[in-house]
Amino acid sequence: MASPQEKNKAHGGKTPHRGTDAKHTVMITGASSGFGTHLAKAFASAGYNLVANARDEAKLATLKSALEKSRDSKFVGVIADIRSAEGLEEIKAALAKQNVDVLINNAGVNPELQGHNAMSEVSDIQNVIHTNLSSVIALCTSAYEYFSARGGGTIININSVAGLKGNYHEAVYSASKFGLRGFSEAVKDEWLKRGVRMIDVYSGAIATGMSSHRADVAGLIDPSELAEFLVGLCKTESLFVRELNVQKTGNRL
Repeated sequence: MASPQEKNKAHGGKTPHRGTDAKHTVMITGASSGFGTHLAKAFASAGYNLVANARDEAKLATLKSALEKSRDSKFVGVIADIRSAEGLEEIKAALAKQNVDVLINNAGVNPELQGHNAMSEVSDIQNVIHTNLSSVIALCTSAYEYFSARGGGTIININSVAGLKGNYHEAVYSASKFGLRGFSEAVKDEWLKRGVRMIDVYSGAIATGMSSHRADVAGLIDPSELAEFLVGLCKTESLFVRELNVQKTGNRL
């Protein structure tokens, strides 16, 4: 059986992302707000270079300023909308240009949380499916092609418990997350054979972003704690976690 070093030579001599001996780079979509900012801070604190994607240039500049003041990490902003073909191409190009080791598909929308009626307009439904599913599949596939050619890499999909059990009050959102789960399960084992690890995070409500309006927000999952936990999952050598089912404990201090 070929050693990891021999496998790396077969893929151009590049070492896949593992451990902490060298500076690594993480790409985060939807990095300028919500859980994305906590992911950016956690990975920067762990010494990663950041490739941060967002649509809002001002918010991205604010994040860059905050991180560069206290972290010795490179920050590259990619201002692009993952819902557009042009935006997706910009993000895909940044994967190789910035030598990304970890892709985190974090961007997502859930307009049903703000409304009380079922979504019936095709354009609204398409927006949710395209943002949460179609664009993520496209990025995953591009990342796989890039990572497998260079010897390995990690993809983290920020899914939801709604991808495990549908919720009547967010039916379209649940459908988009079930779709992502199906795609991941279909490719995960084959991609692993090429050194590409895919980790799916099925999280309950996080105390930021989509859930920030909730009355019980103080008792929800701590976004910083979860982000720091995900950093650790990117450093394992002999194992990887296929998926996480994350629940709140209700014991936040």
